[in-house]
Amino acid sequence: MNIMIWLIAGGAVGWLGLRLFNLNRDRGPIPAALIAAVGAFIGGNSLAPMLTSSVTEPIIGFSPFALVVAIAVATAATFISSEISRRCGV
Repeated sequence: MNIMIWLIAGGAVGWLGLRLFNLNRDRGPIPAALIAAVGAFIGGNSLAPMLTSSVTEPIIGFSPFALVVAIAVATAATFISSEISRRCGV
């Protein structure tokens, strides 16, 4: 359940970054959403467990902290990929 929420939130962050802030405008909406979704997955799956103090948190249950971390990493991934595209032309 968490993974689907992370991916949807990441895709939404990528799309909003494209529409509101013109991030990744050279790539288009689908790659922008995919970059953010991958960032959200990495943030929610890898970074959030390292930052939380609860070891016995259920895997299946919803974690608001993991969602916040996933959105933050998706935002960072969107910004970093846009800067790489702008500076290097990749």
